[in-house]
Amino acid sequence: MSTTQRSESMHAFFDGYVNSKPTLKQFVEQYENALAKKIENENNEEFNSFNSCIPCMVGYEMEKQFQSAYTMAKFEEFQQELMGKISCDLSSYKKDAYISKYEVAEDILFGESRRRVSFNVCFDEDTNEVYCNCWLFEYREILCRHQIVVFIHKRVDQIPNKYIL
Repeated sequence: MSTTQRSESMHAFFDGYVNSKPTLKQFVEQYENALAKKIENENNEEFNSFNSCIPCMVGYEMEKQFQSAYTMAKFEEFQQELMGKISCDLSSYKKDAYISKYEVAEDILFGESRRRVSFNVCFDEDTNEVYCNCWLFEYREILCRHQIVVFIHKRVDQIPNKYIL
């Protein structure tokens, strides 16, 4: 974030609370008021998020599971990944003991053209744990479309709780 952006962000935070030349006492009081209002707004957003509902688009049980567990914003992220599975398909499969290894090919848009990119997904048959080398879950704590494709292929309706963060 640049210095200008930080300054604008600071002005937006204090907008309506602090005048241009407050005393130290006034500044502290106005700062406390601004902070209290910010917390109130965040609490209202969270309350509204948990008390409103985005409809399921596909109807998989896993979608309903995430709908009831996530905030609206996080559920929208999950739905984007769920819809993104349309551009994916399983291109190969290997099984070693309890681990199934899948190659999930995805058509990805690069500029004006599409390129086929492969991702490796490992699925543990005993625990229903899944790992993908795109690392979306590790970075953004949301199942990726490649993992979703494998869960659907394996007919896993209830996603293990470790994937609902």
